[in-house]
Amino acid sequence: MTLPEDIQTTCGDKVTDAYEETFDLFSHDHTLSDLGMLDPKAHEIELAVGGQDFLIAQSPGALQSARKEGTTGAAVWQSSIRASQWLAHAENVLFSSRLLTSDSLVLELGSGISALVPCILARRVRQVVATDQQHVLKLLQQNIEKNLQTHQSGPGKKAAEGSQRQVQTLALDWEEDDIPKQLSANDLGTGVDVVLACDTLYNYALIEPFVQTCVEICRSRQAHIEQTASDMRPTACVIVQQLRQAEVFEQWLETSLRQFDVWRIPNDSLSDGLREGSGFSVHICVLKM
Repeated sequence: MTLPEDIQTTCGDKVTDAYEETFDLFSHDHTLSDLGMLDPKAHEIELAVGGQDFLIAQSPGALQSARKEGTTGAAVWQSSIRASQWLAHAENVLFSSRLLTSDSLVLELGSGISALVPCILARRVRQVVATDQQHVLKLLQQNIEKNLQTHQSGPGKKAAEGSQRQVQTLALDWEEDDIPKQLSANDLGTGVDVVLACDTLYNYALIEPFVQTCVEICRSRQAHIEQTASDMRPTACVIVQQLRQAEVFEQWLETSLRQFDVWRIPNDSLSDGLREGSGFSVHICVLKM
């Protein structure tokens, strides 16, 4: 399985060597030296992305708790902001290449509470499914509803309600859930067009379950294509990462290359906040035949 021709031309050769790719990315000076959390102590964050103003509620208490499920999703991270700015751009390569269209179904893994990516994409695609662990979803849903309503006030009430229907939230635990069963139970059994993940890999323990979740989501679409002779495209996974630990990144890439063809999106197809030297990278992964 492969990418649309336009985006293959843009991305060029596949990534084939995890060590070389890691060395190349981490050999550049990075402008962002911290973990990438915007303001962990704030209860609300005000942001402007893609010409829209956002007010995002955070949970500092949850961030400081000792939940075994993890707490990083309770705050706004630079990766989501930068990815949203890139996705909002009129000439974004995912849209210009038609990897994404107005009829696309996008599933975000590890959405966290910010709602930025779902709200930005709701203007441009048919449906967005924002997923995370159950304890994150209440605040995520509130932020989605609040910000979609804000952007469609007054006479646009019906449009706002339509946008809210375009964004669905879904509990998805990579380590615990039966992914195909969870997809089928939520009318996603035929797969999705794009899986999007922003900064979801920050330790070794997450790598295997994350990659396997991506594999299982992609297989849902692959199985549908094979069973129905559908002309649907295979699922593409778009992975945005902050470059913190070279060893974690390299292990993610080694694990991914066993199952996926991988391309790196080049500088001239990225916004400033994701380009070389920013401390971030964007890769596209498509399940191997």
